Amino acid sequence: MNRNSLRARVTAFYVSMLAVALALFCFAVYGGVRAYLTNSMQRTLIHTAETIITDYVVPLDTKGQSWFQNEMSESYPAGISDPFVRVSQGGKILYESGDIREPFVEVSGLALPADSSVLNSFRRVRADTGQPLMIYTKSYAGQRGSPILVQTGANMEPLFHLLQGLVVILMMAMPVILIGAAVGGHLLMAGPLRPVVALTEKAESIGRKELGERLPIIHSGDELERLSLALNRMIDRLEEALAHNRRFSADASHELRTPLTIIHGELEALLEIPGLTTQAVEGISSALDESERMSRIVHNLMTISRLDSGGERIEMRPVELTSVLKSTLDHMSLLADEKSILVTCNAAAPVWVTGDSMRLKQVIVNLVDNAIKYTSEGGTIEVTLQAEDDKAALRIADTGIGIPAESLPFVFDRFYRADRARSRESGGTGLGLAIVKAICTAHSGVVSVESSESKGSTFRVQLPLLPLSERDAALLESSPALPRGGSNSEESAVESPIKS
Repeated sequence: MNRNSLRARVTAFYVSMLAVALALFCFAVYGGVRAYLTNSMQRTLIHTAETIITDYVVPLDTKGQSWFQNEMSESYPAGISDPFVRVSQGGKILYESGDIREPFVEVSGLALPADSSVLNSFRRVRADTGQPLMIYTKSYAGQRGSPILVQTGANMEPLFHLLQGLVVILMMAMPVILIGAAVGGHLLMAGPLRPVVALTEKAESIGRKELGERLPIIHSGDELERLSLALNRMIDRLEEALAHNRRFSADASHELRTPLTIIHGELEALLEIPGLTTQAVEGISSALDESERMSRIVHNLMTISRLDSGGERIEMRPVELTSVLKSTLDHMSLLADEKSILVTCNAAAPVWVTGDSMRLKQVIVNLVDNAIKYTSEGGTIEVTLQAEDDKAALRIADTGIGIPAESLPFVFDRFYRADRARSRESGGTGLGLAIVKAICTAHSGVVSVESSESKGSTFRVQLPLLPLSERDAALLESSPALPRGGSNSEESAVESPIKS
């Protein structure tokens, strides 16, 4: 999962807020439970001390010490009493319940209160065995003698064990809750983001096959609906501007054809006039060459405009691209021979696509001609065609002069020439690669380039493969034309170098 995606960031924010809320909740629960248990223990100790004073200490003067001892031993027997109880007067212990059992806590050695600051208050001490104790001391002023002090105490270790268990439960539950929240939040975000995914997928496909497509309107009444409407209005404006440019290119090209044809004819007629000087012949010939070049530019512009607008008629039929590639390279072998360039063709098996064989041949011609034109004498050009997943991949790699890195994003633009890789002296018009891109787009394909200066360039064309069912039908239609007993296409589709 991409950490910077909207889904990941929203989930992270949600989990972070939940973590803060859970931390505060855990602190509140721990503090509340601790306060509740502590207060319960204190109330128990206060109630015990007040009960002893009311039931046993107050009648002490009238009923005597023996009665007091008997009653206290019955209510708070030594050795099993919890809470711990001790009654003293003037530094003399009147009754003590003894050590606390289950768990054992030795309390017999606890010192008597030394001053009045501990009266009617709680204090925490540690027994000789190390357990923490809470002691409450209450004073009763009798009719004679010094005040009687009643001490009640309880072991705090069970309380601490309970709190520790609560901390362990909270610490174990918190990560589980956060992990569950993260997974749940990630899954829940799929619903709100589903319209955005649909918009993205539709936006990726708009313009690849035909114009006029629009994004689906999300009728949610919120920002997503406004976004889809705004994007559709933006596409309307872009298509209008693009259509205007295409109409201008088509109209200009159409209007220029007639005058260029007339100029070309007039120049040819001038050359037939006898008695022209050498300078006049050279000037007319130069003008004639430029008019031919202008005618090629106009023709290419019209071709691109028709391909972009869909006005160019393209017959989409099953095409066995391997045979088209080999026949095209055979026809172009003379161009490579003139510069002693070795062209190799690696086509391991038949590759079927849907398209116009003439236009696909034009793509191969333009790319190979481009490679020959900018490869030095004695160089090499490697042409590879193979099926990759659901695509037909055509690769043309040369050892030419290469293209500067800053020029790579613009090589498929009309009339673009890199400073060193494209020159007027080479005879190009700057429209060959633009035509290749337009043809690939019309066939639902893509063309890309990788290049390094002085090391060469690699052009890649990817076209959708013909579905298997349609491929079988195309083979059945073409099989009667094959000579009986002839070699199959897989045997003939081997590496075929074009020797220089």
